[in-house]
Order: sequence, then structure tokens, then C-alpha cells
Amino acid sequence: MAMSFRTKMVTGIALIEGLFLFAILMSSLGVLSHSRKQALVTRATGDVRLFATAAANALVSDDIGALQRIMRQVMHNHGIAYAAAWDGDGRLLAHAGHKAVSAHTYRAAASVMVDGTSYGRVEIEATDRGFAPILAQASRRIVAIALGEMLLVGVVSWLFGGYLMRQIAAIEAGTERIARGEFGFRLPVAGRDELARMIEGFNAMSAQLKTLHDETTRQHQQILAVNERLEERVHERTEALAVANRELEYLAMHDPLTGLPNRILLQDRLLQAIRIGHREAAPFALMVLDLDGFKEVNDSLGHQAGDRLLHEVAMRLVARLRQSDTAVRLGGDEFAILLPNVANAADTETVARKLLSGLEEPVVLGDRRVYVTASCGAALFPEHGDEVGVLLRHADRAMYEAKRGRRGFLMFVPAMDEEGDDRLRLQVDLDHAIRHGDLVLHYQPKIDLVTGKLSGAEALVRWQHPVLGMLPPARFVPLAERTHLIGPLTFHVLRLAATQARAWAEQGRPLPIAVNVSAINLDDGGFVESVEHILKDVGVAAGLIELEVTETTLMRDPERARAAIQALNELGVRVAIDDFGTGYSSMTYLRKLAVAKIKIDKSFVMDMSVSRNDNVIVRSIIDLGHSLGLKVVGEGVETADTMAVLASLGCDYAQGFHLARPMDVEAFDAWWQQNR
Repeated sequence: MAMSFRTKMVTGIALIEGLFLFAILMSSLGVLSHSRKQALVTRATGDVRLFATAAANALVSDDIGALQRIMRQVMHNHGIAYAAAWDGDGRLLAHAGHKAVSAHTYRAAASVMVDGTSYGRVEIEATDRGFAPILAQASRRIVAIALGEMLLVGVVSWLFGGYLMRQIAAIEAGTERIARGEFGFRLPVAGRDELARMIEGFNAMSAQLKTLHDETTRQHQQILAVNERLEERVHERTEALAVANRELEYLAMHDPLTGLPNRILLQDRLLQAIRIGHREAAPFALMVLDLDGFKEVNDSLGHQAGDRLLHEVAMRLVARLRQSDTAVRLGGDEFAILLPNVANAADTETVARKLLSGLEEPVVLGDRRVYVTASCGAALFPEHGDEVGVLLRHADRAMYEAKRGRRGFLMFVPAMDEEGDDRLRLQVDLDHAIRHGDLVLHYQPKIDLVTGKLSGAEALVRWQHPVLGMLPPARFVPLAERTHLIGPLTFHVLRLAATQARAWAEQGRPLPIAVNVSAINLDDGGFVESVEHILKDVGVAAGLIELEVTETTLMRDPERARAAIQALNELGVRVAIDDFGTGYSSMTYLRKLAVAKIKIDKSFVMDMSVSRNDNVIVRSIIDLGHSLGLKVVGEGVETADTMAVLASLGCDYAQGFHLARPMDVEAFDAWWQQNR
């Protein structure tokens, strides 16, 4: 059975205390015994010398009787157990007592010397036998005292250990309660000693643990509540994301305006149709359809009306197709139709004519009835191609030729590839011309109608093609707008104009130059930064550059246009609205645009001297511009009468063939000299 801590402690303390005391007492006995032995030696040595002195005369005179009397006197001394005397020849003369060598005796001898002559020797044996019982009794007492001390220490230790164990047991019970998760309890405190202070510290720790446990429990409950809410939100978000993903997947594959599949879905279905066609020898037809005059609807009635028209066209196409057919909006006013199991050109044309005739019925847009026509081109699989890109390109080229020849519908023929290649070569040549500086600018003057002086010039780009000769902008600008070249073209023209403006300014003839900007340029998020970079790079004052933006361009995305114009004004670049009067912009929005000028469209100016309606429109535009604090330019001035009417109506500037046609810089300088 294992001993308890208390028993071990008491036994250990008592044993240590007893052994320590026993060692002290035994050491004292040892010291006492040694001291007694030293005293015995000293006494024996002294007694034998006295014996030798006393016996000297008796030995010299050889008086045995006297020697025996002296020896009896010696034996009467306490502690002398034996005495003997020998003559010079070593004969024993007399002795008394009994010889007994033990731990309690000490033998001492001395020579009897008289005048340097030895007459014999004497010997005694001293003993402390009487002291041994005393020493033994002392030893027994010492052992008794040690055992009593051990018992006393044991009792005291037992009592102290009981107190100590009660305190330790209380702490042990407390730690077990803490281990079970009980906090905040207090242990009883007895006394004011270190153990009591330790228990008080334990109680303080228990209270702190209770506080921490309560706080942890509260935070855990909060975390559980937050997790529960998060799980609910994650579940809601997951469901919302699933719905959004389905919507995004639908939007990625469909046109949001018409609900028709888009180009991505068409490519997928074309690829499937090609695979089925190869596997099952199943022909099909692909048509591309483009509305005629859609831009005019947007420009005259606005984009909302254009959107309604596109939606109506999409519904009419779907209504006249089979369920297996696919109608797609490619973008803008362009649609595509996939016709499975259509084997020849005749069947394809029949479907195309049916679709085109379905568009002839007018579309009601507000209070206007709009008549819609379209141009359609088609390509057959596998006759005209067995790849997605090839079929789309061939159908698009057939549509382009139908639109150009106003044919309504055309089936692709290989000869169209050559014409398409011509356009592609023209695009490549234009890219080369922009990068290698083959474009030139002609300048048309603007005249101040009050002073009759030159007030500015409009830069008009020309292309000196190495094969086709001098090409006007109408030949290549639309091509640039349909490709990625419109940005590089605009910035190249702007750089040429800025360079010329700087040259005239350095000659002491500062003259503002206007540059036309496409709608696609304003849609470019980095357009304003590019303009700023060109002006800084060329080193021309921003006030010498004016950008002209058509009214219809501004109405495409009014908010984006307003932000771009505001940023240009902050650079110091002035902006003018070109072809004003054709875009139906609202008075409210016009007031928000930070433009400097409006240019009346030439379609109103050219006949204003003979057309009362045009005259009224021009007068209204001039009054409107002045009321908004804008300068007004009349373009398309081809007669002196037109110029006179503009001046009489208060128009600020005029531009047109009557004043001067666009000229290269040398001719413009010569004209300038003549018309100072």
C-alpha cells in the first residue's frame, strides 16, 4: 500500500531530525571520550615520572623495602591498576596490581636517571574503567533523547502536515472542479500564512477564469449567431448566384434588346450544323440580313425608336421561320438566319424573299410610320464553305453586294471574294498609309461674317493612294470606322493638324484648326488622354485646336459625350457641334454641353435663300445658339446670296465653296495672303 504524502513528509522530517540530533549527541560523546583518554595519557605520564623520581633513591641504594612502600603509595592513586620497577640489569625488583591491556588502560614507563646514570626503570598502567559505565549510560540517554525527539518531531510534523494537507487537498479539489469546467467558486481560507495567500490567489484565478469563460461563451454564442447568419446569406447568395449565372449564361448567348441568340450562340450552332452536315451529308444555308437606312431612323427619331424598330424586325423574322431555324442578331441592324436542311439557292431565295416581304409592312413608332427595307446575302454548306468563319464571311459579302446594288437578295458567288479582297487590301493599305504618313490634310477656311476676316480652318483628310490616286474621306473613313483603324486615323489627323497649327503660330499667324471626331472616338475611354498627349508632344497651345462632333454622335450616348467634352474643355480644347439640326437634340441637354460653337447643317443652309422653311430653321438655330452663349457657323455656303442672308440673321461665321474649297497648305497660304 502506497504511503500518503502526509506520512512520507512526517516520516522524513522525523527521521532527518532524529538522525541529526543523534549525530550531534554521538559526536559529543566522541569528543568526551577522546578528552578522557587524553586526560588519562597525561595523568599516566605524570604519575610514572613521579614514580621514577620517588623510586630513584631506593634503586640507587638497592632498598627493596623502600621501593615496595613507594609502589604501594603509587597504587593508592585513583586509576592506577598496575605498577612495577626493574633495576639496571632488567630484573624485576617489585610490582603491584594486575596487568590488563584493554581499551580502558594506558601503560606509561620512565627510566630512573641519577647524574646521567640509569639505575633502572619503572612502569605504571592507568585505567578509566569507572568512566565507561558513565559513558555507556550517557549513550543510552542520548539514544533515548534522539528517539523522543523523533517522536516529538513526528507528532508536530503530523499536526502540521494535517494542516498543510487540508490546504493542499482544498486546492486539489479546486483544480478538479476547474478541470470539470466549474469557474467562479471560492475555497475557504484559514489563517494568514503563505498557504492562505496561495488559496486567495487561487480564488482570484477562479474568478478571472469565470470572467474569461463567460466572455468566451458570449463571444462563442455571437460567433454561432454570425455563422448562422453567414450560412443563411451564403445560401441566399448561392441561390442568387445560380440565378445570376443562368441569367449571365443566357445574356452571354442572347441579345438583350431583341431576345434573339447572339453571335456566340450562332457560332456554336453553326459548328454543330457543320459537324452534322459532314456526318450525315445534310446541307444548310446561312443568311446575313442588314436593314437599309437604319442610321437615318436613329438620327431622326432617336435611339429609343431605333431600338423599338429592331425589336419589331426580330419578331417579324421569327414569325416567318420554322421552329428548327435560328434567327440571330449579330449587332447593330445586322441579323443572321441559319436554315437547316435547305439544299439549294432557289429554296434559300424563297425563304429570303418571304422574310423581306414580311418587313415591308410599316412599323409605327410613336406618331410616325416607318417603312423598312433590308438587304440579304446567303451562303450554302458545303458549296460555299465548310467552316464557321468562311460561311459567315461569304454570306456577309453577298449581303454587302446586295445592299450596294439594291438587289434585295443575292446568293454568294466566288467572284464576290475578289471584291472582298479588294476591300481587305484597301484596309491594309490604309493601315500602311497611317503608319507611314501617306495621308495629307486640306484646309477649308472659316470667315468671320462681321469682319470678313479669316477666323479658322477645318482640316479635311485626303489619301494619296499609290494606285488609286487621291481618295476623298468618303472612300476610306467608313472603312476605318468598320475596323480598328478609326482611332489611329483620327489621332494621325489630329497630330498633322496640331503640327500645322504650331507652324502657323511660330510664323506669327496663329489660326485655330478644327478636326472631325467620330462617335467611336468618344466611346474610347482613353480618347481625352490621347489628345492631351498629342498636344504636349507636338507643343501646340490647346486653344488652337477645335474638335467637331456631329449632333447624332452626341445623341448616341449623351452622358459619355458630356463627360468627354467637359474633360476636353479642362484641357483648353474647344468643341463644336457639327451638322446641327439633324439629330433632334433636346434644349435641356444642349444647355449641359460645354461646347463653344454649333455648325448649322449644310442641308438647311444651301437652300435657305429660296426656301422659307429652311430660312426659318436657320434663324431659329442662330437665335438658339446665341441664347445659350454659343457661336454659330453656317456651312455649305455656295452663293453670295446665302452668305448675305446668314450675315443678316446674325450668324457669326461662314464656311463653304463660295468662300474657298479645301486646299493643301501651300494653296491655303496663298489664299490667306490674298484675303488678308
